[in-house]
Amino acid sequence: MKDLSFHGSFLYIVNLKNVAIAGATGYSGQELVQLLKRHPHFEIKALVGRNDRPADFKGKVDLVFLCTPNDVSLEMAPLFLAEGIHVIDVSGAFRLKKHSYPEWYGFEHLAPEYLKQAEYSLIGWDHPVPAQSQKARLIANPGCYPTATLLALLPLVKDEIIDTSGIFVDAKSGTSGAGKKAETSLLFSEIYGDFYPYKVGKHQHYPEIIECVERLCGKKLSLCFTTSLLPVERGISAAVFGNFSTALHSLSSAEKLSCLMTSYQKYYSAFPDIVVGTDPALSHLKKVVHSNRCHIQVNCAFDKIAVFSSIDNLLRGAAGQALLNANLLAGRSMMEGFNL
Repeated sequence: MKDLSFHGSFLYIVNLKNVAIAGATGYSGQELVQLLKRHPHFEIKALVGRNDRPADFKGKVDLVFLCTPNDVSLEMAPLFLAEGIHVIDVSGAFRLKKHSYPEWYGFEHLAPEYLKQAEYSLIGWDHPVPAQSQKARLIANPGCYPTATLLALLPLVKDEIIDTSGIFVDAKSGTSGAGKKAETSLLFSEIYGDFYPYKVGKHQHYPEIIECVERLCGKKLSLCFTTSLLPVERGISAAVFGNFSTALHSLSSAEKLSCLMTSYQKYYSAFPDIVVGTDPALSHLKKVVHSNRCHIQVNCAFDKIAVFSSIDNLLRGAAGQALLNANLLAGRSMMEGFNL
């Protein structure tokens, strides 16, 4: 029996209720399991470990979440889509449209037709329309660093507040962002009390940010993007720095700050999980970890833009955003199943 739900002024046939999670034993997979167990609509019909082979889900599930490594998602997604099953991929296997996968991810992309049809969906800016037919759709869930960075950066670029010729992003993540794998460098005894940058100039999330800004704002950036590892379990803090655009140079610092706040409020006032303000407490990771919120703390410092965006990398940066996308794909309320 198909559910009927109204979305705007149109009637959509929604048949997205039974779901499976591949990679359910990983960090983001475990978070997604907990979210879905509390969800009033979706029902988990199958859980698959990251190293297990999936069973035949045809006719049993409507949607599969892939919380799997890039190469596994690349292999699995076409199989599920061919069976008419919708896919939300939490990996980076289907995010880049223009940049080279061998250069940024280290593997040749073997499913270019599926890459072409993948829908990149950053909640707050991209909102998948509900499934209107049985044709399976592939949603590319944004990465954790890009989510924190783009939510802070996009209003600045869209409203021509920031000078796009010289933007700096200094992003830092907890160790769970590296996934659940055995590496000496990620052991608690190695990380505790330490702090260091990594993948400088080579991080795979750089081209994702560039492509998203160009697609949504029609502008190219000169962006310096760096990432560092924090000695904490979870959380991301992305600091965006830049000069004000020429058109705003004559404004006072107070007027510039007001301009920043007006822009963010314009874009995010309808999103209860995105909180914007000038309170320094907003930039504390403890305020967002274990939640699906994004906190954006806005500053005008030294006559420059200084904005700090904080999220939980496993929730708003992975599993939580995947559920937001699933809600919209199923024609449900975006925030259904969340407790802010």
